This record gives sequence, structure tokens and C-alpha cells, in this order.
Amino acid sequence: MLIQQPPRPICINCRNALAKPNGTSKKGFVKWHKYCADCSKGIYNPKYKHLLEKKSKCDKCGFVAEDRCQLDLVYKDNNKKNLAKKNLMTLCANCNRLHKKKSKVSKKSLLNLTVDADTRII
Repeated sequence: MLIQQPPRPICINCRNALAKPNGTSKKGFVKWHKYCADCSKGIYNPKYKHLLEKKSKCDKCGFVAEDRCQLDLVYKDNNKKNLAKKNLMTLCANCNRLHKKKSKVSKKSLLNLTVDADTRII
């Protein structure tokens, strides 16, 4: 017979994040899933299978996160439909911001175009 709440388990897949809650028992204690939110989404839904490729440290700077929520899964070619393992990399928040800024600079915007004064648009 349980007298106190059992501790929250760690995800059996990534061994890094805490398992997500799964309702309450008859005694009023919280029950837990086997997996954390990210792993369960990737395991049970084939659409999100790429989430299982998320690592526990940043690929660029080597930052080791306390929790997986501190890391982001980024597409190298900025194509979200390309879910190949070679196209995915795990970045911390700082490296992710730098990656996005570099990708925006490389794209040419319509606002950066120069127009000659002799051209008239009618």
C-alpha cells in the first residue's frame, strides 16, 4: 500500500528528461508515462519521428544541457520537409539564434533591391 507519492521517473528512451504525467491513481497519486513528452511524441507518432534525433548537447559549442528543453532541433538547409538525419542538428539557444541570423543574411530580400530613378512604375 502506497503511503506517499512515488518519485517522478526519468524517460527510459533519452535518460535525460523527466517522464510526463499520466493521470491519477485511485489513491490520488500521480501516475507517469515511460517516456518524456518529446520521446513519446516521436515514438507514438511517425510524423514526429525526427524528434528522437535530438541529442543532449549542442553540436556547435558543446553546451551540455540540464534538460532537453534547453536545446533546439534545427534543419541545416532550412527545409522543414527534409527530415534526413544528415540535415538535423541539435543547437543551444545562442547557437540557434546565430544560425537563423546567418541564414537570413544569406537570403536576398526584396527590400534590399535598388531602383533606378529613371524607371517609372505605372
